[in-house]
Amino acid sequence: MKNKNIFKGLIAALCIISLSSCLKNKNEQPDFSSTTPVVEIPVGSPVGDGSINSLSTSLIQKDVPTDYYFYINYAASSTKPTDIKVTLAIDPATLLTYNKAHPTDTPLKIVPTNAFTMPTTITIPANERRVQVPVKFVSTALDPAIGYGLPVIIKDASGEVISNKFGAVVINVGVRNRYDGKYSSKGYVFREGDTGGLTGFFKGLSKDLSSNGANAVNFSQNWADGGGAGGIDGLTINVDPATNKVTMKSKGNATLANDPAYDNRYDPATKTFYISFKWGASPTSRSATDTLNYVSIR
Repeated sequence: MKNKNIFKGLIAALCIISLSSCLKNKNEQPDFSSTTPVVEIPVGSPVGDGSINSLSTSLIQKDVPTDYYFYINYAASSTKPTDIKVTLAIDPATLLTYNKAHPTDTPLKIVPTNAFTMPTTITIPANERRVQVPVKFVSTALDPAIGYGLPVIIKDASGEVISNKFGAVVINVGVRNRYDGKYSSKGYVFREGDTGGLTGFFKGLSKDLSSNGANAVNFSQNWADGGGAGGIDGLTINVDPATNKVTMKSKGNATLANDPAYDNRYDPATKTFYISFKWGASPTSRSATDTLNYVSIR
């Protein structure tokens, strides 16, 4: 009996030791010591189909360049005691590959050379893992109606291995013109023959004005009750950047025009639109006078 108890005790001890060993192995961190160090362009959501990774930025047109940054990373178990000089290049073939991998999307056009500046060499300092690459985009040289791509590749990294999956990236560049944004709307609207509360004053309405080319935004007029005014599809606010005068246009209604007695304009200092326009003819004439105050980006 005594021997049986000793034997059971030994089995229990062995189980505890085995369990402890299993738990320890389960919680161990991966061993990167045998991993080949690589230089890469890291992204938050890498593609899984073998095509080109991408980053994105949305620019609002302004007179001074817009700063943008991406990273070059040294992926290794430990840092390197010497500098790593990385050579970058803009590669049109990479953008072509990206566009082919997204056949249902409108193909991106390469960012023109006059619309950005980027260093062609960057250094990961000794004992550091990554460095920022600064890009300056000249937003006024880009058309808001076009989607752009900046295809960047790593050409050399002081002899270090360049990552196969993260050695290139396409930076998607969307552009919004300087009038694009979220606005607060107030004003007065008139609908001849109205008996249903569509005519009258309104205020405190929110309007999203989206870019339509370099100097226009899409707009939708409302009635006094907040409902949308019909018959004026494709309504746009068009700004002459030299004078800040505004012309109202509708693709769906050729009768729509500025009220000649009103100063249709844009005030760049306060980012405010003052617009008044008419459409239709009696007995179904319509008109609206709106003040649109910029609130924020969309």
